[in-house]
Amino acid sequence: MDSKALTESGWKSMAGKYKVKDNGLQRALADYEGTDEEDHSERLKGIAKVNQLAAALQKSKDLAGNDAVTDYLDAVQDAADAEQREIARSKQTATKAEAEAKKQEKEEDAYEAKLMAALQKLKSSSDLSFEFLVCDGPEQCAVIVAPAIGSPHKAQLTRLTEGGKRFFGPGICRFEDGKYLFAMDRPPSALAKKLQVSIMHFTGRKLAIKIGTDTADAEDS
Repeated sequence: MDSKALTESGWKSMAGKYKVKDNGLQRALADYEGTDEEDHSERLKGIAKVNQLAAALQKSKDLAGNDAVTDYLDAVQDAADAEQREIARSKQTATKAEAEAKKQEKEEDAYEAKLMAALQKLKSSSDLSFEFLVCDGPEQCAVIVAPAIGSPHKAQLTRLTEGGKRFFGPGICRFEDGKYLFAMDRPPSALAKKLQVSIMHFTGRKLAIKIGTDTADAEDS
């Protein structure tokens, strides 16, 4: 693809050299060059206009026999066709990424609501305990607290942590002495800090957390 074919300066120089009466192509090229790279819809509209005006101008009787200009306009249309395909691909990729982001955001909102509801229920019932499962992902840790942990929770944690594969638990969670106690056999080091950071990340709330190992007592309380 000719790098100058879709520039205002390139066409302005060609039209001036051969005294071609412009039909709006120069303005269309200028407008296209000024479009936001991320505005795919506007870029598609702009490149279609460039292509249309170049094709119309090429058919002008005034250009009969002017091979230099008609060849240049051929190059403009070829470049516009290639650009249109590339923008369409970029738009499709961006649309897919946006849909995935919205889906992730929706899931995180639902996760936050359920997590806080479970923790609030534990806080208001001193004799209640729930199960919990932790996933330590590449960048983010996440925890689910529920009456019973199942395979859907594990799948959700994998998504929330963007591919996390390290799981800890299930363990038992309850509210005790003003703190949330997460009890499990052989808890990993720094688990309390990881849980605090995770819950802050997803909910914006800092909770008092302690780690225990006596799951039997936790279940009995």
